[in-house]
Amino acid sequence: MRHNTGFVSSKKSERMNIRIRVHWIYKGILTVAYASLIYYESSTDTSSVSLPSHSDKLIHFFVFGLLCLMLCWTLSSFTIRSKWISKTILAIGITSLYGASDEFHQFFTPNRSVDIFDWVADTTGAVVAGFLWHIITHRRRIKKRSLAMEKRPVEM
Repeated sequence: MRHNTGFVSSKKSERMNIRIRVHWIYKGILTVAYASLIYYESSTDTSSVSLPSHSDKLIHFFVFGLLCLMLCWTLSSFTIRSKWISKTILAIGITSLYGASDEFHQFFTPNRSVDIFDWVADTTGAVVAGFLWHIITHRRRIKKRSLAMEKRPVEM
């Protein structure tokens, strides 16, 4: 344990690590539950549901956009040695792959069909959500930095 170098004591650091793991697990469970709900819904027969033309693309856009936001939220608690933008890109990539696997899954589901434009809507929703996540979190970081700078004592 070092005192003058800015390192946190081991007990406090251990508590913080446990707290981060608990948050990551909690967020991960919610994200996996949401992804499971998407899988369940794509497994059901929708032949009796009548939607206006192309409204399913909007549904895909928002459903997979929310999945991307949840992945960004989950990955924000996960500590890796890279910049946060790569976490956002990772979330967009995972969401896009999940959308592709969802379309592949629908190939084997009765009364469902594969539509490449559904995947395009999924990926577009993920990109827009990732961009929104980037803007919101970037502004919060800038605000935190400016508040930290204001609290610093002025040296003369």
